[in-house]
Amino acid sequence: MKFTEDTRVKIPVILHLVRLGYQYLSLKEQRWDLESNLFPDLFKTGISKINPGVADADVERLWVDVKLTLDNDDLGQAFYNKLTDRSG
Repeated sequence: MKFTEDTRVKIPVILHLVRLGYQYLSLKEQRWDLESNLFPDLFKTGISKINPGVADADVERLWVDVKLTLDNDDLGQAFYNKLTDRSG
């Protein structure tokens, strides 16, 4: 059997994470935004799932806002602050 990085590292890690409850996403079936390196469809679905009362237009506006936040040269600090910000 030929041992490669895929057989010794990548595949076992993927299997371990799936057993922990993470979902494997094949890149063949996904489309992602090259500027933000995020999956827009999954982002919007996830936001709608944890915020069921939010309108689709608001989710779209949040997506645009997140993309603008990720354009900052702060190594993701502004994005982290947006995720952890609590209102009220």
